[in-house]
Amino acid sequence: MNTTFDPHTLADDLGEVARIYTRLYATLGEASWDKPVKGSPKEWNLHETTAHLVALNGAGLESIKHALRGEPYTFAGLDNRYQFNAFNRMGIDKYLNLPMEELCAKLLDLLDEASGIARNLQPGQAELTAQMAIYNRPVRIDEAFSIIIFHAGLVHSTQVAEPAGLPPLWEQLSPEFRHRVIERAMRAFSLLYRRDIGGSLRDTLVFRVDGPGGGEWYVELSAEAPTSGEGVVEHPGLVIHLRETAVFCRMITSRLNLPIALVSGAMKLRGDLRLFLRMSTLFSVDARPQVAAKAQSSSTPQHPAGRPSKWKTKRSLP
Repeated sequence: MNTTFDPHTLADDLGEVARIYTRLYATLGEASWDKPVKGSPKEWNLHETTAHLVALNGAGLESIKHALRGEPYTFAGLDNRYQFNAFNRMGIDKYLNLPMEELCAKLLDLLDEASGIARNLQPGQAELTAQMAIYNRPVRIDEAFSIIIFHAGLVHSTQVAEPAGLPPLWEQLSPEFRHRVIERAMRAFSLLYRRDIGGSLRDTLVFRVDGPGGGEWYVELSAEAPTSGEGVVEHPGLVIHLRETAVFCRMITSRLNLPIALVSGAMKLRGDLRLFLRMSTLFSVDARPQVAAKAQSSSTPQHPAGRPSKWKTKRSLP
């Protein structure tokens, strides 16, 4: 039985993410707080990332609470997807002046509160929905909790650890947790899929991950209702085969060197490479359809190993 989106499993996983961050913050010194990360110079530092986690996940939790009360929720400053970068910056700036201990405590309290709400959901409440401008359909409450786990537990888990000289926080996740977080990532991809950019595209993207915690997941791309799930599908358009869950985690946290991964066999691609090259646009929060169409028409298929850059996902994920 798949319990990835079961309220009690979500509550347990939110609690585990809170414990991991508690251990991080317990050893944190002021010297690490505003230290640059090792990735792109445009990446947020530990201070900014913690503020972002509080702001965005806090807004997400408020939307959950409003949905449970039967009330609409407005993400102030996010009327459309093209405002998302400014919305994030506004959220970060709102909390930057808080002392380090207070800001860290806010995130831990938020995760604990989310865990408690998830655990106490009544039958039928997990299916209630909330709206957010960056997604292609209303988000169910169980999906919203899963996005909080994916966001704090994986997406920013390297960004917060590097300034403190620590390994990525995702390394603390058990194989079973990694298995669930990959399925939650697939659901996030299906919610982020840009139907306005994909147009009439109908295809299936498969992630096949070997080793402990691995499995096979898919994202069905269509103009009507993008979906995701776990299991084998016939005739996928593209299969992304990864050696282990660590490769997936490095990919999501923008720490995967794509040429090296392909040459070493840590990542193998089979199928339509044009779909692979379009992924950063098809799952982008704020790409403009006209710009995406122009880029597609002017590009020619090539083997991704020829691209010098690292795998980039930050434009695609909150």
